[in-house]
Amino acid sequence: MVSLVGVTPRCALHPEVEAGGTCQRCGGFVCEECSTWVMGVLYCAACSLRPEVNYLETFRLKLWGRRDTNAWLVGVGTLGVLAGVLTALLQGAWPMALVLLGAAVVGGAFYLGQSWARTALVFTPVVAGVAGAAMFGPALLVGGFLLFVTALQIFLDTRNRLFFRVDVSEKELRRLWDLRVNNPMARHALSLGFTTFIFPVLGPVAVVFGLIALRKVDSRARPPIGKGWQAVAGILLGVGGTVLWLLLFGPLVKGFLERLPA
Repeated sequence: MVSLVGVTPRCALHPEVEAGGTCQRCGGFVCEECSTWVMGVLYCAACSLRPEVNYLETFRLKLWGRRDTNAWLVGVGTLGVLAGVLTALLQGAWPMALVLLGAAVVGGAFYLGQSWARTALVFTPVVAGVAGAAMFGPALLVGGFLLFVTALQIFLDTRNRLFFRVDVSEKELRRLWDLRVNNPMARHALSLGFTTFIFPVLGPVAVVFGLIALRKVDSRARPPIGKGWQAVAGILLGVGGTVLWLLLFGPLVKGFLERLPA
């Protein structure tokens, strides 16, 4: 847009105020009051609310308060713990029944999204492991430690934190978005490319997936579509794995066919 000489650009919404910049999406002039920065890019107020512009916020709201895989696994595990409580009661092992009941309460609260249960889940394996070791021997400490490590990983998981409505940084949110949303076809192509070295029939599939993913790559789109290197790697691995199998087994197949009676 070319402005007339001597004419100062004015804000589209506030004509009496000089513009301090232009929206990177629609090109409209904006003043300081109307300027909205989204991930380091200047937009007007209307464009900043569009889901393709503020795609990380749209992604966050989509997952906010929704159960993730870990919540469902804890919920299923809680049912198993409740079965253990019933077994312990039938056998008259009241101390163990109380320990398992406490673990079941924490697991149920975790599944329901109670904030206190997120921290309690980390310490529950420690308490259960120490109590189990006191009653049945130190071997249960190993199981308690392994469950503690698993619970700690769940506690730190970005997706699970969104389920509990815990704020996460833009960097963590971008990493999760990149893993789940950003050109998943490229990731599938890479996985299939590696699998080709075990199952060569998947080689052509890896190549097709990689070509489709590569065509989608557009770093200037909103949201940006990347992972071109994964698409290329999937193609190369798919071709390489197929060629390797042909070189290894091609002569064997040829010799077998030559020995067949005419």
